[in-house]
Amino acid sequence: MGYFNLEDYETVEERLIKFWKDNPEGRILTTLLDISVTRFIVKAEIYRGSDLATPWTTGLAEETVQGKGVNATSALENCETSAIGRALANAGYAT
Repeated sequence: MGYFNLEDYETVEERLIKFWKDNPEGRILTTLLDISVTRFIVKAEIYRGSDLATPWTTGLAEETVQGKGVNATSALENCETSAIGRALANAGYAT
């Protein structure tokens, strides 16, 4: 069974740079699927071209509002970034 090695982790920003280099006409859409006082669910859709109607890949993320850390002040932003990161990983943009 594998394990997570932080040294091998590519940030979403690093994956986005690679995606935009490979797909300069691509686009990324995000949709807030659920919002409540304590949580957010976001879906990200990645398209290889600006004229395509069907996403190449998607990603979902859920974040819970916490009393400390990044989710204390930025749970929605963190959720959107996570959804984009999942979609990019599903497209092969991950180590």
